[in-house]
Amino acid sequence: MIAYEIEIDGERYVTAGVEDWSILSLHVTASRAAEKLKVRDGYVECSVGGMTIPDSDDVRHHFRWVEAPLAIGSRVCIKVVEVVDADPPKNRYRSDSKIQENPFTKEEIREMRYRDYLELKAEFEGEARG
Repeated sequence: MIAYEIEIDGERYVTAGVEDWSILSLHVTASRAAEKLKVRDGYVECSVGGMTIPDSDDVRHHFRWVEAPLAIGSRVCIKVVEVVDADPPKNRYRSDSKIQENPFTKEEIREMRYRDYLELKAEFEGEARG
């Protein structure tokens, strides 16, 4: 199968590929968050994902691997390779309107809730209750 062999700053990040891919993509994203979302301001990351060809039930699936944070000066190297096996995706979920599957893993949902908690704690800490 075709896959992406990706290194970040000279270290192996992932060999990303699935047998039934129709789209395989790599994104390097920088985010400038709105004032309310300071947690992500200036955040830069590398992510890999895609979508499958339709299965026997005509259903496609999205898939993705773990995102990697990048810093100023980070070097991302991509090599297109032919492999027998690749690293399994972090998540794979349906892409249709009949059955909605959560695109986030339990660990990701917990992390998002924790970030929300920290933001709320910082906002309300020290306020008098009334």
